[in-house]
Amino acid sequence: IAAYEMIKFSVNLHRGCFGGCAFCTISAHQGKFIASRSKGSILREVEQITRMPGFKGYISDLGGPSANMYKMQGRDLSVCAKCKRPSCIFPAVCPNLNADHTPLLDIYRSVDSMPGIRKSFVGSGVRYDMLLHRGKEQKANRAAEEYTRELILNHVSGRLKVAPEHTSDRTLNVMRKPSFNLFQQFKKIFDAENRKHNLNQQLIPYFISSHPGCTEEDMAELAAITKELNFKLEQVQDFTPSPMTLATEIYYTGYHPYTLEKVYTATTPAQKTAQRQFFFWYDKSNRAKLIAALKRLRRTDLIKKLHLDVK
Repeated sequence: IAAYEMIKFSVNLHRGCFGGCAFCTISAHQGKFIASRSKGSILREVEQITRMPGFKGYISDLGGPSANMYKMQGRDLSVCAKCKRPSCIFPAVCPNLNADHTPLLDIYRSVDSMPGIRKSFVGSGVRYDMLLHRGKEQKANRAAEEYTRELILNHVSGRLKVAPEHTSDRTLNVMRKPSFNLFQQFKKIFDAENRKHNLNQQLIPYFISSHPGCTEEDMAELAAITKELNFKLEQVQDFTPSPMTLATEIYYTGYHPYTLEKVYTATTPAQKTAQRQFFFWYDKSNRAKLIAALKRLRRTDLIKKLHLDVK
C-alpha cells in the first residue's frame, strides 16, 4: 500500500491545529486545541519502529498536522474557553498562547539519542511564522531560535516543506495566512544556515491558485516574485472547495460571511486554468498564453520580469 510505505517509519506527535487557515479542515475534524502524546508514548513507538523489518535507522517524520505545535496551548485555558478567534496565530500570535518549542526540542534530541536511530527528519509542514514570532517570554524566544537551527541542521531530509500559499497580502488575508514577508525572512535564515554549514538543502514552498480573493493579476505577480527568489514551483495546487471551511463558504456565496464583503473567486475552468498557468511560467509551451494574458491585464512589465520575451 503506497500510503503506508510513505508513513510506516514516521511518528505522529499530536493532533489538532490552531492555525485556522480558511481553506483547511483540520481544525474542524481534529479540533483547534492541540492534543499531544506523552514523551514516553512517543519513545515507545520509536523503539518499536527500530525493530520493524526494513528499518535502516531513519525516522521519516516526527510531526503532526503542523510540525511545530507540540504541547502548545493557552496559558490561561479559561480565556481560551471563551475565545471566538478562529486562529491563535492570525492576524498575530495570541499573547495567551504558550508557543514554547522547548518540549519539541526535547523530543527531537531524545529520539536521536536512542539506540538504532541514525537520524530523525521532519516531513510535516512547519509554521515559520511561529518560529519568527518574538513575545515577552525570553525563554520561548530563545527556544524558537534554537529550534530553527536544530530543524535546519539536523532534521531536513534534503527538502524542508513550508506553506506560504500566496504572495498577495490581500489573498493571504482571506486565507488567514501571514504576510509573504515572513517567508522571505525565513528563507534568508534557511539559506544562511545552509551556507554556514556547507549544506545543500532545499526550501520547498507550497502555493494555491484560484483561492477566494485571488485574481489573475495576483497570480502573475506571484510568478514574478517567486522567480526572483529562484523558485521553479512544483508543489502547487488549484483551490478545491472542502466542507466546513471558510474558503468554501466564500467560494459558493461570493461573500465573506464575517464582513459581508463581496469577494472575487475564480470558479469556471477557464478562470482557474488562467490562474494556474502562472505557476509554470518556465514551461515554454505556456509562453504565448502568458504573454497574451499579461497584455490583457496591462502588466507588460511582468513579461520582462518573467523573461517571456527571451526566445
